[in-house]
Amino acid sequence: MIEQIKKDFFDENYISGEQIPRYFRVSFKEVGSEKKNEVQVIFNGSKQLGDIINDNSYDNDYYRYHDIFHYSFAALLGWSPCGRAMMKRKRKSNPLIDEIEDGARAIITEEAISMIIFNEAKRKKFFKGKSKISKTTLRIIREMTENFEVNVRTSEEWEYAILQSYAAFRFLISNQGGIIEFDTVNRKLNHLPLL
Repeated sequence: MIEQIKKDFFDENYISGEQIPRYFRVSFKEVGSEKKNEVQVIFNGSKQLGDIINDNSYDNDYYRYHDIFHYSFAALLGWSPCGRAMMKRKRKSNPLIDEIEDGARAIITEEAISMIIFNEAKRKKFFKGKSKISKTTLRIIREMTENFEVNVRTSEEWEYAILQSYAAFRFLISNQGGIIEFDTVNRKLNHLPLL
């Protein structure tokens, strides 16, 4: 499974500024108060990615860390319109790809997928000790992505990406933040505590 993914990148024929970085680090730092939990996301130690995030929920459900899913999908599947937008890695040199693969509809699709998975994960202790994602969720993901380049990824590849991203998510929760290293070539994540 992983060997197949390693051989192709959706952006290998684009300039480096339009590619998902082959190796990158993202820091997740708690910056809110006890009343309003918020997270600041920093790319490669220097650049803030997106806005400071809170749970946008009545409950403290840690959704403030959900950007981990976008960067994990980028590294493990080679696909994340959200991650591309936040890292400013959209493929603007190709207007059709920029509009369709990296555009608003693709971004909304990825956010919806993240929420569908999150709702299942909340019921299953964020997949702690789990080795499977429900077939229904995987089928829905495949259906939602059938018109995008990521449609070549198998359910097994999606399952791997989801489980790895939730291992990182649980690490961030338990450490109140952290640094995640993303290796897109070897399709691996490494978890480190904040310095």
